[in-house]
Amino acid sequence: MRILVAEDDATHRAPLVSTLQSFGHVVQEASSSKDVQDVLRTKCPDLIFVDSLLSGTSGVEVAKQIRQTGGSAVWVPIVLMNKAFSDQEIEDSLDAGVDDFIIKPAEAIRVKVKVRSAERLKNLKDEVFAVAHDLVVANRALEGLVTQDVLTGVGNANNFEDNLEKEWFKAKRVGMPLALILTDIDYFLAFNQNYGAEEGDKCIKHVTEALRTAIPAKEGVSLSRIGGETFAYIIPETSRETALQLAEKLRSAVDALRVPHKGSGCSDHVTVSCGVSLAEPGNYTSPWDLKEGADFALYQAKHYGRNRTYVEPAPSKV
Repeated sequence: MRILVAEDDATHRAPLVSTLQSFGHVVQEASSSKDVQDVLRTKCPDLIFVDSLLSGTSGVEVAKQIRQTGGSAVWVPIVLMNKAFSDQEIEDSLDAGVDDFIIKPAEAIRVKVKVRSAERLKNLKDEVFAVAHDLVVANRALEGLVTQDVLTGVGNANNFEDNLEKEWFKAKRVGMPLALILTDIDYFLAFNQNYGAEEGDKCIKHVTEALRTAIPAKEGVSLSRIGGETFAYIIPETSRETALQLAEKLRSAVDALRVPHKGSGCSDHVTVSCGVSLAEPGNYTSPWDLKEGADFALYQAKHYGRNRTYVEPAPSKV
């Protein structure tokens, strides 16, 4: 282990350093609170011995400074050294972040006890951190594999990104247009506030089914839920006029549900707004530009009153 001995009296520091080195540990030395902070800024030790008075700064204050450093310093055991401790001193020290105490001059066997305890803590901490790291890696891998939205059963954001990139390059290769329709439930936050999260989930499911059945399934067509109340339809080989007609079919299908929505600012029932963008040979330069175009169109549909469809004008040829 790496052990820091913070003691400003060399006659007391040297024997402790020698004892720790005899146990096979790497020992760093500090004679002031500044020295302690300098060590912590490089690499936090696995155990710290601190004298009760370090160049005019109390060991309790040094312990507070160590804990306030954050990071690994939150975990490192601190052993306070003194010739004697009152009950009040022990209580104050514990409140400051001290973990253990040792009487000076420290006997080798008692130092070994503190070191063994710190070793067990370090091993346990390393195991916990290793497991936590493995879980993070596994979760990230699973996030990359999962492509279905749990609530609705349609594609999720991962699915959308994969399909958009795939269909984009396919459209570019064959020289055909590619339409993207973003659909967002109007005033959905107000719906949840008025009816509750459970009814909100039911609403999402009803809207999903209406969207799913409004456009006939064919190769390349995909519906994904990409946000809480936002959906994306990717439709290949579609003209601007047809894309507008399909977006209106989506809006009308949800409108026909007549799900009550007393918190809506544009209707007495649930409605959606749609934004449409179309990639044609020579306009957008990437699938994410196409997505930005649909985002802008959806924003415009919201801006002009909601419960409507907006088609982004064809961008200039690039």
